[in-house]
Amino acid sequence: MVTNRQFLALTFCVAIQCVNILPAIANWPEPKSEEPALRPAVTTTTTSTTVTDTTVIHTEPKVVPQSQFKLEKIRRDKWIAWRMAKDPWIDRACIADPGLPEAICAHPGPAALLAKHPHIDQIAEADPYLCRRLTQWKKATMNLVKNPRALYVVTRDPEGIYRAVQRNPKIGRILSKNILFNQMVVENPDLGRFITGHM
Repeated sequence: MVTNRQFLALTFCVAIQCVNILPAIANWPEPKSEEPALRPAVTTTTTSTTVTDTTVIHTEPKVVPQSQFKLEKIRRDKWIAWRMAKDPWIDRACIADPGLPEAICAHPGPAALLAKHPHIDQIAEADPYLCRRLTQWKKATMNLVKNPRALYVVTRDPEGIYRAVQRNPKIGRILSKNILFNQMVVENPDLGRFITGHM
């Protein structure tokens, strides 16, 4: 139980502490009114017009054009390409941004990993030249011809497989063992003739 004397002593101590804090509060810096700019800097121009002895000020913002902030070169980093190629949802990302397969296929390791992807047909839907990009690397070519979903990739851009078979006829033999090879030949009869000519 707090006595009257203890209560007065506590109140006196709190009052002394408040008096000691007042100079620090008086010198407290005021908050800045500028907010961080998330968009390009906006400059304002002021124009004034006189209407019967009353001045009206209009402010018109000028926005800097976005073309000044455009990147001229897409950054292609090998380790980021590895991480993107390992992503199980890369097919959705490629549909959203068709430049991703090109950036991944710029490196041999990530391209080989992308060629094994179970949804390679959806990636090829986003990038029509995916077969050419993958077949420029040996390991990626081998993974592509072994992938059971390679049907859409090969039929969409057979030029990549033509170049790969010309470079290495063994690829034609491996492709002929693919589960959907018969469907590839039905959709593109020239592919069957080309592979038999190089066996």
